[in-house]
Amino acid sequence: MSTASNKTMIGLFVLGAAALMVAALAAFGSGMFFTKQYQCIMFFDGAVTGLDLGSPVLFRGVPIGAVKDIRIEANPEKLKFSIPVVVEITGGKLKLGGIAKNNKEQTLLSATNKSPEELIKTLSDHGLRAQLVTQSFVTGQLAIALDLRPDTPVKLHGGENLPEIPTIPSEFEEFTQTLKTLPLKELVSRLIGAVGGIENLVNSPQSAQIPGKIDSALTNANQLMADMRTRMDTLAKSLDQAVQNYSDLAGNLDQRTEKLSGNARKSLEMLDATLAEGRSALAKFQKVVNPESASVTELNRAMAEIAQAAKSIRALADYLERHPEALIQGKGSNRR
Repeated sequence: MSTASNKTMIGLFVLGAAALMVAALAAFGSGMFFTKQYQCIMFFDGAVTGLDLGSPVLFRGVPIGAVKDIRIEANPEKLKFSIPVVVEITGGKLKLGGIAKNNKEQTLLSATNKSPEELIKTLSDHGLRAQLVTQSFVTGQLAIALDLRPDTPVKLHGGENLPEIPTIPSEFEEFTQTLKTLPLKELVSRLIGAVGGIENLVNSPQSAQIPGKIDSALTNANQLMADMRTRMDTLAKSLDQAVQNYSDLAGNLDQRTEKLSGNARKSLEMLDATLAEGRSALAKFQKVVNPESASVTELNRAMAEIAQAAKSIRALADYLERHPEALIQGKGSNRR
């Protein structure tokens, strides 16, 4: 009996030691044991149904912390209620960028040389706001989303020892507030009136005649389409014939053009030959009319002789006019 009891105790001791070792490995392995946590508080005026302890805190979708406490506080003077929510931000989640990117040991808090309260105040002045967002539409669980919304007002409750992050209404609350501003009664009254008008229009005698008119219009449309189809067929045939005629005309033109091209080519060759002969004749004429050419010299000499002959004939004519007897007696007979 004593030996069996010792074995049981030894087994329980081994199991306990193993469990402690696993827990220690989990704690040290996750790094949470040495990670610094910063608590902040935020106040929500509306319901936080779906927000539980451990719900994530997100900064632009990145988990940086979790909800640690949720309670409700009442203002006895104004009989108003608010829900303070304490969250725990995990240090080192906000890495440095820019020129300090390589300094992995430095955090945003150490880089700014400010306390957590001063850093939260600075970020709030730059628009840091907390808002409830739906984490799952199936389960209805909520999360807290942090983001820079400088276009929203700063609303702080104060009175807490923890740094406070201003909150803004959730999208559902904004939608609800928008609905409250709408004149729903007037819209419903107009909607009912419109429905009544549609009902009167549908039940009117003119509406009862609409199907018959539509049927008549469809019949006319079908007839019109059939007529257009017939005309289109005729037009298509005429168009085919015209295309065929055009093709034949184009073929004839091609043949005639080919013949004309041959004739034109022959005419051009003849014209070239004529131009060559004319060019040669012009060259010869230029040689003839050249003042230094032999032909011109001979021509000038002949012209000079002709002029001298004409001068002699003119002198003979003058002499015969003055001495006509010289034709019978000969030149110089009067002087004897």
